[in-house]
Amino acid sequence: MNILAVAIADCMGFILLIALLVSSRVRRAKRDLELKIFTYITILTMVSCVVDFFSFYSDGKPGRLWHFINVFANTFCFMSNPVFISCWCLYEDIKLYNSKARVKRIYTKAFIPAVIMVIVAFLNIFFPIIFYIDEANVYHRLNANYAFYVVDLGYLVMSIVILICYEKRYGKAKFFPLYLMMGPIVLGTGIQAMFYGVSLIWVSLAIGLTAIYMSLQNEFSYLDTLTGLYNRAYLDYQMDNFLKDKNVVIGAIMIDVDYFKSINDTLGHSAGDEALVDVARVIILSKPDKAIATRFAGDEFIVLVNNTSHYEMQNIIRNIREELKIFNENEGRHYKLSLSLGYAIYDVAKDDRDGFFRRMDDNMYEEKKLKHG
Repeated sequence: MNILAVAIADCMGFILLIALLVSSRVRRAKRDLELKIFTYITILTMVSCVVDFFSFYSDGKPGRLWHFINVFANTFCFMSNPVFISCWCLYEDIKLYNSKARVKRIYTKAFIPAVIMVIVAFLNIFFPIIFYIDEANVYHRLNANYAFYVVDLGYLVMSIVILICYEKRYGKAKFFPLYLMMGPIVLGTGIQAMFYGVSLIWVSLAIGLTAIYMSLQNEFSYLDTLTGLYNRAYLDYQMDNFLKDKNVVIGAIMIDVDYFKSINDTLGHSAGDEALVDVARVIILSKPDKAIATRFAGDEFIVLVNNTSHYEMQNIIRNIREELKIFNENEGRHYKLSLSLGYAIYDVAKDDRDGFFRRMDDNMYEEKKLKHG
């Protein structure tokens, strides 16, 4: 055991997570459930980095105090391990699906292995099956130690399944590169399982959490904070990507909220904000998975679709109108939403970006003129 190497690894993990918490303080102020869970597992990992160091530092030191620290530190690390990985799955699920009903249905059972492992770690103090501390205050791991790695592996597989099922239903999860989280964890856990005296689990978790957070920062910069849709910067970014392909067939729908100023003037700006959120919801429920819904400006929205056709674009518009009708009939708002829509297909031979948006805008205003006489 190289205590200096352990200290460096745990210190690096601790510093990474301190930096993560400091840099994320503005975003975490929103107090969303997903951010709360992310904060909790970050703090748990940070504390575990400190405790892990003391589990190695106290090993072999004489005296009752060091014996207590050795037992406590190792027990804490064994307890926090399944807590972290199970809560990671919970965070991922809420991040992707945002469904409390789904969480309640799945995680009342999914947490059972983690709870069992926590209980086993506590009972190990009295009936050693995971590890024991001998008379010389030296740590020895036992065969049941590997049960924790099996449970960890099970939750890692669950995490992958959650993502696969989501992407099969809703399309690729943007800004959630799970491999950046899994890579360091699998590598660090595997090395620690194979080589006794190596401590890499907690620094691996710290690296994984930091990598995921950096990706989430990109998402934060590309999201409209009111509606949760992507913003204009993301629309421009995707247009740049799509237009790299000279054979691309891009379609886009411009959507404008009719009588929006009237909603603001008569019902107040909070009602106006609510109306924009409602429009975003209608769009999300109407569009295909591959389509990108963005808030373009004010009360204007754009749905961008790659590899499309006139038939598909017209079908999306029809879906939006049907969903809008359902919304107005069932939601009981103090206002009725009305939308003007116009679409265009990008012509590689004739269009530039401005011309494409102008044609789409002109088509939308043709419909708006008909409504306003």
